[in-house]
Amino acid sequence: MSIKNYLLESLDSLKDKRLPWVNTKKLERIRNKVLAADTGDLRNRKSALHLSASAVVFDQRRCFFVLHPYLKKVLLPAGHVEDKEAPFDCAVREFEEETGRKAILATEATESLIDINLIYIPRNPLKNELSHFHVDLRYHLYFDSEYLTDMGAELPVYNLSKEQAPAEFQKYYVLLKEQ
Repeated sequence: MSIKNYLLESLDSLKDKRLPWVNTKKLERIRNKVLAADTGDLRNRKSALHLSASAVVFDQRRCFFVLHPYLKKVLLPAGHVEDKEAPFDCAVREFEEETGRKAILATEATESLIDINLIYIPRNPLKNELSHFHVDLRYHLYFDSEYLTDMGAELPVYNLSKEQAPAEFQKYYVLLKEQ
């Protein structure tokens, strides 16, 4: 299956979920952007629209966040989906790289997908990147408590309660009721 078809199917599956933050109008806007995009460019970091994946991981009723080095904002661990990489694998990889900890996908990837967002990324002259958009797939992963060794985080890591978390991410704490 092509990455474009995977993304379109992911948008459809998210619509069918009964998650309180899922907005069908937002998903339709993202669908239209994806349909208009060049299929080969969705993993190309230089294209105007490409994929990223984020990890929503809880431990002890707190969610892991990192300080983004360029945006200087506290965000979910996330990154670009690499060539031939599945978005859920990207979320797992980025969580490990950025936090120095391990997370696992506890169910099927389609079941772990909890949100898709279109995120504007401003120009970054340090990386010679033009402004662009990410279609960000957010996955609910599980902290691998059997792997407790800190492998060395790339970024400053925060494990925040709902009250401490940035407002944009507080909605995901409802997932704790399911654990």
